[in-house]
Amino acid sequence: MNTIASSLSEPPDRPDHTDRPDRLQGTPNFRAIDALPAAGGRRLKRLRLFRSDALHRLGEDDLARLRALRIHTVLDLRREDEREMSPNRWPHDLQPVTRVFDAAPELQAVRAGGWHDSLNDPGFDAERARLWMIETYARMPSALAPAVSAAITHACTPQTRDTPLLVHCTAGKDRTGFVCAMVLAAVGVPRESIMADYLESRVRRPSAEMAEVLLAYHGIERTPRKRSALEMITSVQNDFLMTSFRTVERDYGSVEAYLSACGLGADQRDALHAALLD
Repeated sequence: MNTIASSLSEPPDRPDHTDRPDRLQGTPNFRAIDALPAAGGRRLKRLRLFRSDALHRLGEDDLARLRALRIHTVLDLRREDEREMSPNRWPHDLQPVTRVFDAAPELQAVRAGGWHDSLNDPGFDAERARLWMIETYARMPSALAPAVSAAITHACTPQTRDTPLLVHCTAGKDRTGFVCAMVLAAVGVPRESIMADYLESRVRRPSAEMAEVLLAYHGIERTPRKRSALEMITSVQNDFLMTSFRTVERDYGSVEAYLSACGLGADQRDALHAALLD
């Protein structure tokens, strides 16, 4: 089966962001999470926590920028088939420590190509796609707890706490969005700022644009039903991430309790704040 990783291989034209060191032309959803407000009136450190879509289409200019960012550790949330189809490209002298977290089949809806068979179901419309995505986001807290724990460990370990961390998947919006949201919550970033960072992917990979690329790549008939369903799957919706937060609060009692289950104790919280906040 073809995958989203390949079908998004041709980045569309978009505004030039080369004035910022954390902008790559070959992977539009690559970015440093900005200096958001956090606990105690502090702010997130710049160029310390990164998020991205797959990094297989990087040109030489991109590689030079990536080298300068000196990313030490990568949490790759893609399935094995996604990684094999679109292996990340890195500068030859920058080979970060990479940890992989395959959360399938729990997150079938957001993995590359997971939508393909569903789209052939005559009853699979935009509303069914929305419910599918919401169900998938409800599964994220359990499925991605090991990745959240790994992000916490990176920031709390003396050997790595002062080094940049990258979290990414294929589109950089769903799996990546949840893990980054939990890390931001762990350092006291307000919910509205977490949501604003999550929703930024709407601008970087607009759903209508992504759906068009996928339909063309796979040679799928552009019926109104298929297009609207695919636009929903490729979208970034407030309700999606809020479903994950509600699931955390229902199953664990609070976000703090969930983070504690992921290994964030009092000592680790202090270390995390020291590593990620100015």
